[in-house]
Amino acid sequence: MESMTHRRQRPLDVFNQARETVESTPCESHPDLFFPEDLPAGGTRKQAIQMAKQLCATCPIQMACFEYAITAKERFGIWAGTLPGDR
Repeated sequence: MESMTHRRQRPLDVFNQARETVESTPCESHPDLFFPEDLPAGGTRKQAIQMAKQLCATCPIQMACFEYAITAKERFGIWAGTLPGDR
């Protein structure tokens, strides 16, 4: 596996440290909701997106998640309540 550049490593470290400070996060409890592109198009996918965004709004590490997703240019999944097109 290639090592991450320093620019990407720092937000990942912050994200991982934030995850260690909480018992669990919504994405760990319901991982399937956070990758709606794996679900069939239509109502199921739309419901998953809506539910994931609502769960993200309650997440105590949302900002660290968002900073990581932006810096790492995450192309898939919902991170901090944002879809790839929102980032």
